[in-house]
Amino acid sequence: MTQLTPKLASELAAKVYDVIDLELVQNFGNPYINKHFTFNNVGIGKTGGFVFNRQSGFAAMGLGKGQYQGDAIIAIRGTEFSSAADWATNAQVGLSVGDGSQIVHAGFNNAFTSLRPQFATFLDKWRTSNPGKAIHFVGHSLGGAIASLAADWASVNNYASNINLYTFGAPRVGQQGFATANTHRLNQIFRCTHGADVVPKVPLWPFIHAPYQGVEYRLDNSQGLRISAHGMDPKAGAEPGYLVSANTEHWGHLHVKASEYLKPVKLRYENRNQASYSDQWSDKLSAALITVLKEAGYYGAIVAQATASYGLTFYDLVAKTLEKIAAAADSFADDVRGLLGHMLSFAGAVVTTVVDLTYATIRAIFNRMLSRLYSSVKEAIKSVHK
Repeated sequence: MTQLTPKLASELAAKVYDVIDLELVQNFGNPYINKHFTFNNVGIGKTGGFVFNRQSGFAAMGLGKGQYQGDAIIAIRGTEFSSAADWATNAQVGLSVGDGSQIVHAGFNNAFTSLRPQFATFLDKWRTSNPGKAIHFVGHSLGGAIASLAADWASVNNYASNINLYTFGAPRVGQQGFATANTHRLNQIFRCTHGADVVPKVPLWPFIHAPYQGVEYRLDNSQGLRISAHGMDPKAGAEPGYLVSANTEHWGHLHVKASEYLKPVKLRYENRNQASYSDQWSDKLSAALITVLKEAGYYGAIVAQATASYGLTFYDLVAKTLEKIAAAADSFADDVRGLLGHMLSFAGAVVTTVVDLTYATIRAIFNRMLSRLYSSVKEAIKSVHK
């Protein structure tokens, strides 16, 4: 079964940013891309091999040649669609049911839905003459989120049995149900990240990356969380830039790591100043929260309520639950205090003392942490979606 190389996938993910107007699509690609795929005259009507939607995104759709003969390619660039200013505000994130009947991010799903008719037109025509061939979905940043939903939709609708997904610096798309189903439906998922890229860290739990309990391709080991780590091209200020870190013809040349925080974590309050604004501590804080909820017996209820309430008051719910947990036993209170102290250090607070464990205090600390994290995300998004 064919798969794109890291270099080819990253070149495609980057190239869609060059198209800012329909008049520029006729010469899409570069010599390296065009050696493997053709994007003009693919016979799908007025849209040609392209979809352009100023609100939702842009996609280049093409046909393979050479070793990719007959394969379909859909490379997607997300834009700052209508809810972009708020898409990463996890405390108020909207949820919706995706094509595979799983709970996903409403903003990403709306963006995909606006592009879906053009994808269907292209793939309906493609599959009649290319049985047994593969479909490759590629995207960076918000384009990666849309590509994830598009790949899942294509699998649910049986467009091909060999569907591959390639994302670079993409955010989480859905809850555990989606991540699990998406992992099983697709042939392969190549999720590429940088250690300091903040966008793959959001939305926070209960959103989960696919492949579920799988691996990600960690293309560098940079520390901290930096806006510049999210970009594709170093010529545009990206450090190191996914074009550089993925510049190889073999996936086996790239480093892999476990993609989720699976082990229980307990944080001691007196060690709170060890926390830093980094990839490692972002994962540790989520793992510590999950550990507290599981040990106190509230994890299942929180997950269920997050879905039932469509996430509109998720962190209000978490704060109220942590208040109850802390009041139940001294040992639980120590766990909650340790979590909150580390959250304040992660947020860069000068004073990290947790005076009480009331709902108001807990909610304020969550707000402090979320504010720092998502302000970085918004700046990273703006740096690439120009």
